[in-house]
Amino acid sequence: MNKITYYSFHIEGDDLCEVEKFVTRFNIPAYKDDYENIMSVVRYMGTCTGAEEHYFRHERAAEALPPPYRSGNVRLYCSRVSPDIVILGNGCVKTAQKVQQSEDCLFHFEFMNALSRQITERIVEGDLRMFNRQLEGNLHFKIGDCYE
Repeated sequence: MNKITYYSFHIEGDDLCEVEKFVTRFNIPAYKDDYENIMSVVRYMGTCTGAEEHYFRHERAAEALPPPYRSGNVRLYCSRVSPDIVILGNGCVKTAQKVQQSEDCLFHFEFMNALSRQITERIVEGDLRMFNRQLEGNLHFKIGDCYE
């Protein structure tokens, strides 16, 4: 898209990347409104505005869509690296007010936060850099069982 480069990540051994898993799971009639709400924001940011902070729900080191001013129970976890680079992860149906109480969300929330922290560390250390809306450098990550 002309305003944002979207990335996703692929877990070794899986057939689909994480955002493809999200699309496969939620692009169905049961989640139509929530899914379209999220994807319309992804399209709008990508073609019109860039990744402005107010579009994201802040989730510790990561973010989630839809924006806080839009309703819905489906969440798409992501990492806003810059106004023109966003990493899209996977998502869930949030069934409780706190993500820690929403069994479907906790893994995706913790995973994206761990990935976001590693990305920030690599940028600070110079192992990863942003150039022309692209990430350059070491894009292989190892996320363990502990997300603290």
